[in-house]
Amino acid sequence: MKPTAIPADKVSEQAGVLDPGYAAWERAKIERGLAQSRDRAAMIPVEQVWRDLKLEG
Repeated sequence: MKPTAIPADKVSEQAGVLDPGYAAWERAKIERGLAQSRDRAAMIPVEQVWRDLKLEG
């Protein structure tokens, strides 16, 4: 039988039980990341990341 819950949901639920503030922090962090991903001008160009990590030869 296939599980009905997504494993990531279980981790979040368990963490929220241990520390109630963690669930709110986690949700806020994800929402900030989603908002940031919508603003392409604020993102670091991939070419710069490659140079910084020395992946470009």
